[in-house]
Amino acid sequence: NDIELRPEYQQPMHDITLNHLRESNEPAFISGSVGCGKTVNIGAIAHYVKDIGGRTLVVARTGKLISQNSEMAWKMGLKNSVYSASRNSKSTFYPSVFASEGSLALALNTDFKNLKFNVILIDECHEVNWAEVLDALKDKQFMTGDYCQYAKIIAHFIHLNPKTKVIGYTGSPYRGKEDILGAYWKKKLYEVSTMYLVSINYLVAPVFGFGDGYDLSQWEPSQDPNSGSDFSSQALSEMQDVITKDEQKTQVIMEEVVAICESRSGGVMITCAGKKHCEQVAKHLPDGSWVIIVSGKGMSEKKKDKALDDARSGAIKYVLQVGCLTTGVNVPPWSVSVILRKIGSLTLLTQLIGRILRILEPEDIDNGFTKVDGLVLDYTDTFESFGDIYEDPLLDQARAFKSQKE
Repeated sequence: NDIELRPEYQQPMHDITLNHLRESNEPAFISGSVGCGKTVNIGAIAHYVKDIGGRTLVVARTGKLISQNSEMAWKMGLKNSVYSASRNSKSTFYPSVFASEGSLALALNTDFKNLKFNVILIDECHEVNWAEVLDALKDKQFMTGDYCQYAKIIAHFIHLNPKTKVIGYTGSPYRGKEDILGAYWKKKLYEVSTMYLVSINYLVAPVFGFGDGYDLSQWEPSQDPNSGSDFSSQALSEMQDVITKDEQKTQVIMEEVVAICESRSGGVMITCAGKKHCEQVAKHLPDGSWVIIVSGKGMSEKKKDKALDDARSGAIKYVLQVGCLTTGVNVPPWSVSVILRKIGSLTLLTQLIGRILRILEPEDIDNGFTKVDGLVLDYTDTFESFGDIYEDPLLDQARAFKSQKE
C-alpha cells in the first residue's frame, strides 16, 4: 500500500490505459523499457478493476514472472490468486488471477472452462503470435486447432465474454523487424524508452566495449519481418561447435573480461551458445565465482532461484546462461553483460542490455554494491550485424561507442 505510481510516467500511463479500457474493446499495448516498473502498472490496473467489481486475468510466459507480478500486486494491497504449476499453486479464488501461459492453456477446459474476465493483461506481449490469435478468433473449433497457447487462451476468454479487453506490456514491441502495432494490437497507449529512464535516473546509462572475439560472420540476424525469434537450436549448436574448437580464444577473452570486471563491484551475466560453451568459459574464471544456468530440464526452478539469489547477494559474481535470463529476472547488482555468441533477435539483444541497467535497491547498497553504468561487452560483432537492419536508439549508442574506439 506504500507503493505510489511515479508521477513522471507511471501515473499518466495508468490514466491513459483506464481511458482506453472505458472507451474501447480494441487490444492495445504499453511499450515500456526494462526498469520502468511495468509490474506496478499491471497491479494498479488489476486493483482498479477489482475495486469496481470486475475480474482481471494477468498472463505471462513463465512462473517466475507471474510470481513477481503477483508479489507486487500483494504489496499494492491487491489480494490475488496464482495459477502456475512451477509455483505449486493452482488457485482461481480471487477476482484477480495471475497465471503462467502453459498452466493456463492446459486448464482452459477445466478450471477456466466457465470463468469470465473483464480485462486480460499480458506481460511480455511481444511473445504473442498475433497472426495465430486472429485466425483462432475466427475459428469456432479453435480449441482443437493447431494454434499456439496464447491464441487459444485469448480466443477462449473472448468466446466466453466478447467484451473482454486485452492490454499488453512489453519492453521490445516487435517480432523480427516488424512492430507489433497493426493487425491485432491496434494501439500503442504509451511508450517509455530506455534513454528517457536514464535521463531521469531510473536506469543507469549503457556503455559499450568491443573485443577481439570469435569469427561468427556466417550467422546473421534474420531479415524476415515475420521472424520474432533468435537463432534456432541447430544453429546455436553449430555455433557452439565453432566456438569451442578455439579454447585459446575463449581463454584470452575471459582473461580480459575478468580484468575488466575486477574493478566493478557488481555481477556479470555471460551469454553463451550452449552448455558446453558455458563449461569452457567457466574453466577460465576464478574458482567458486560462477554458476551456469540453462533452460529446459537441465535445472530446476528451485536451483535457478537459488543461483539468482546468490548473484543478487554477491555470493556469485559470474552467471553463465543460455537464453533463459531475458525476462522475469531482477538482479540490480548486475553491471556487465558479456555477449559470447551471435544474437539473432533485436528483442533478445534489448533484453540482455536491459538486465544490467536497473538501479540498485536500498538492500543492494547496504550489501556494499556501487553502480554508475551498465557495461555491454560484445565479442561477436552482434551489434555490427544489426546495423543495416534496424533503427534503434540503443544500437545507435553502441555504434557511437565503436566509432570512437576505432
